[in-house]
Amino acid sequence: MTPGSTRDAQTGGGRRAILHVLLENRDGLTADEIAARLSVTRSAVRQQIVGLERDGLAARKALARRKGRPSHVYCITEDGIHEFPKRYDWFSALLLGVLSERLGEDDLRNTLDALGKKIGGELRLQLAGPDSDVSAADLASAMSDLGYVARAAHNQDGGEEIQAFNCVYHHLAAQHPEVCDFDLALIEAATGKRPEHAECMVRGGGSCRFKFAKADNAG
Repeated sequence: MTPGSTRDAQTGGGRRAILHVLLENRDGLTADEIAARLSVTRSAVRQQIVGLERDGLAARKALARRKGRPSHVYCITEDGIHEFPKRYDWFSALLLGVLSERLGEDDLRNTLDALGKKIGGELRLQLAGPDSDVSAADLASAMSDLGYVARAAHNQDGGEEIQAFNCVYHHLAAQHPEVCDFDLALIEAATGKRPEHAECMVRGGGSCRFKFAKADNAG
């Protein structure tokens, strides 16, 4: 064992190394087996495994009791698997590129619009029912569950708006601005009101703001 091996296993790199080993051995490994594969001490592995279990990235799997065999092994969890890089943006960009070539820009926009309306309609049924519109506040909360950092507020014109401080597909929208049509259609289907895309991070804004016109109280 090299002098730095135990030290490495006691750092974030050690956690990553253990997860990597468990990823390659999905049936699980004992602490001794992990230590042998990483050329570190069993004690170093145990220190890291405690944290991985606490964070839900690794879990114990009981073994049938046999004389001389360990009682359990450690396995990577689904959350642990998701610690490794994903290439969703890359794949989505490829897919949208092919769709744009085959359908054309207008049909791609129509497709994304239809998809946004479908998801927005499902959110409307879930949050308010078929005969009611979702409030801006409730929709902002639902968008947060989808990964947006979003909030509802009143704008300077007296109307409401939803402000998102992140774009969950920023790089994708930068390549295919049509993706923003998905958000607009989703919000319209859920709230019953077509928002103005008053600010967009892809276009250099500090956030994405979806602004609703002030309600007409006349009559």
